[in-house]
Amino acid sequence: MSSDDLSAALKFLSDAGHLLASASPEISASIMSHRNSLMFENELAQPDTERQRVCGCCGYIMILGHGSSLDMRHEKAAKTKLRSLAGGKRKEARVQEPRFGPTKVLTCGHCGRLTEVKLPAPRRIARRTARTPKAGKPGPPLSTSAPPQLQPVQDIAPSLKSNANANSKKRAKTRKAGLQALLDQASSSRNSKLGLGLSLADFMEK
Repeated sequence: MSSDDLSAALKFLSDAGHLLASASPEISASIMSHRNSLMFENELAQPDTERQRVCGCCGYIMILGHGSSLDMRHEKAAKTKLRSLAGGKRKEARVQEPRFGPTKVLTCGHCGRLTEVKLPAPRRIARRTARTPKAGKPGPPLSTSAPPQLQPVQDIAPSLKSNANANSKKRAKTRKAGLQALLDQASSSRNSKLGLGLSLADFMEK
């Protein structure tokens, strides 16, 4: 049988078996069993996805909740102890075997056969180590020049006092000039009101 004819026959048997799974489980199991035998004769391995659906013994299509069941088994990695004699002392070392993933165990609801499907082991959790800070680049060299000299407080006080005296004198002079300007303005306004400064008595004497 050619590969094309074989693939077409396997597809036809698979479709027929699944169509009759609920209406006639016995006929469906017989068809799927014949399909498994055909694959075995042509040295074709049954994939894991198909092994989880179809029983490899009787061909029954396993439907969870309708007689078939599923169980998950977790196997821990076994640790073996190795003993060695070195320097007259007894040492024990633990060697951890390769880890295994969980195993799916399906029980056929027709014949009771167990089908085991091993899953890949989960990845190990990588532990992050604390990184040591790298040595930074050296900074610019510190200047060795002498700091600027500060003026003593005794020298600053007289200069501040002289500045304060000059400012007070200037303010007093400004106030005096302002008062004089006001007085001049008042006298000029009074003279303008009186005219030429002559009274009625001056005309009578003449």
